[in-house]
Amino acid sequence: MKPFLKQLFVVSGAALNIAGHGCAHGYPAVLFAQLRSSREIQLTDHDTSWIASVVGAMGIVGNFVSPVLMTRFGRQKAHLLCTIPALLGWVVFVLGNSVPAFILARLLHGFALGLRTPVAPILVAEYTDPKYRGAFLGSFAVSLGLGIFLSHLWGAQLSWKMTAVVCAMFPLISMAIISLSPESASWLISKGNFEEGRKAFRWVRGEGVEQNEELEAMIESQKKELKLSEQRRKEAKFSWNGLMKSVINALKEVLRIFKKKEFYKPAIIAITMLIIFEFGGAHMVPAYGNHILQAVLNKETPEEVALQFTIIDMLRTICALLAIFLLKYFKRRTILFTSGVMTVISLSSISVFIYIRNAGLYIETWFTSILPMSLMVLYTLSFCLGLVPLNWVICGEIFPLAYRSLGSTLSTSFLTPSFVVSMKTAPHLYSSIGVEGTFLIYSATLVIGLIILFIMLPETKDRTLQDIEDSFKGRNDIEMVEQEVQEKLIENKDLVVVK
Repeated sequence: MKPFLKQLFVVSGAALNIAGHGCAHGYPAVLFAQLRSSREIQLTDHDTSWIASVVGAMGIVGNFVSPVLMTRFGRQKAHLLCTIPALLGWVVFVLGNSVPAFILARLLHGFALGLRTPVAPILVAEYTDPKYRGAFLGSFAVSLGLGIFLSHLWGAQLSWKMTAVVCAMFPLISMAIISLSPESASWLISKGNFEEGRKAFRWVRGEGVEQNEELEAMIESQKKELKLSEQRRKEAKFSWNGLMKSVINALKEVLRIFKKKEFYKPAIIAITMLIIFEFGGAHMVPAYGNHILQAVLNKETPEEVALQFTIIDMLRTICALLAIFLLKYFKRRTILFTSGVMTVISLSSISVFIYIRNAGLYIETWFTSILPMSLMVLYTLSFCLGLVPLNWVICGEIFPLAYRSLGSTLSTSFLTPSFVVSMKTAPHLYSSIGVEGTFLIYSATLVIGLIILFIMLPETKDRTLQDIEDSFKGRNDIEMVEQEVQEKLIENKDLVVVK
C-alpha cells in the first residue's frame, strides 16, 4: 500500500469519529421535533435547554483528560478510548426513554467530544506528510458538516431511536480503523523508543530521502530533550526533599515550560485562532441565522428568510469542500489574511448598509434589494473558505512535540468559554445595539486577532513539524540547548573520571 493510502486510512478513522460528533450536534433537533410531535415524552423548555447545552460542561472535562491519555498511553489508544463514550451515548439514547437518560447520553457525547478535540489535529499532524497535512486537517470541517446533515436526513425518515442506531455506526467503524492503525512515531520517539518509532514512521510515511531526513532530525531533537529531562530529574532527586519541595519543583517545571518561546508563542496563536473562529460566527450564525437574516434583509418573520437560510447552509458545506483544495495549493498565511480581511470587510459592510437603510439615506432599487443578501453570501464565502478550516489546521501544526498534548489542551480549553460567551451575549447585543452594532464589535475583535497573528504566525505549509518548532525557538535558542547538553555531558564525564 502506498504511503498516501496508508495516511488516508489512518486519517479516515479520525474523520469518521468527527462525523459521529457531527451527528451528535445535529441529533437534538431530530429528538425534540419528534417528541413534540408524538408527545411520547413530555419535554419542557427547561428540559430541552439542559439536553442541548450539557455537552459543553463535559467537553471541558474531556479536554483536560485527553492530554493525560495521549501522553501516557499514546495517540492511538487515546483516540480509541474517545470513541467509547461516543458509542455509549448512542446506546443510552436507544435504550433510554426519559429526560435523565437523554442528559446522560449528552454528557457522554460531550466527554467524547472533549477527548477527541485535542487528539484529532495532533493525529493528522504526526501521521501525515507535510504536503497532505493541510488537506487532511481541512477535511474535518467537511466531516463535521456531513455528520450534521446526515443526522437531519436520517431523522426525517426514521424514528429518533433508529436514527441513534444508524449514527452509532460512525464510532463503531472508526474504532475498527483505529485498532488497525499503528501508534504515532512521534509519540514513540518522545518516549525514547527509537526503533519502534522508525518502524511506525516508515510504515505510514515511506522511506524517501526527505522522509529519512525528517525522521532523523526528529530523533536527534528528542535525544537532546530526553538528556536534558533526565539531567533535571537527577538533579531534582538529589536537591529536593519532602512532598512540599517536590510540588514546588513541579510548579517551577510548569513555569519553565510556559516561558519557552516554542510553547507560549504557539499557545497565543492557537487561542487567538479559536477566538476568531467563535466571534467570526462559527456557531452564532447556525444558531441565530434566522434572526440575523431578518435584520439584514429587513423581513418580519423567519418564514420569509427560510430560502436564504438554506442557501447559507449549502454555501457553508460547499466551502468546506473547496477549502481542502485551497489548503493544498496556497500558503496558510495567504489564505488566513485574505479570508480574515474579506470577513471583516463583509461584516462591516453589512453593518454600514443597515445603518444607512435605517436612517433612510438611500432610494430602494433593484440593486439595494439584492445587496444585503450578496453581502451575506460574501461573508459566508470569506469566513468558511479560510478562517473555519485554518482554525484546526494551524492548531494541529504549531505545537512542539514535547508539549503538544499540553499545548493542544490549553488552547482548545478556551473553545468552550469562547462558545459560551459568544452564544450567551449575542441575543443581548442584538436587542440592545442591533445586528449592525454587534457586527461592528465582531469586526473589531477579528481585526485585533488578525494583527496578533500577522506578527506571530510563521508560514507552516509543507514544512515539517520539527522545522516549525525550530522556527519558534530561533537559531540562538537551538544553539543554547545544544551547548547546555554538551556542558552537561562534559560535567558527567568529569565526575566519572574523578570517581
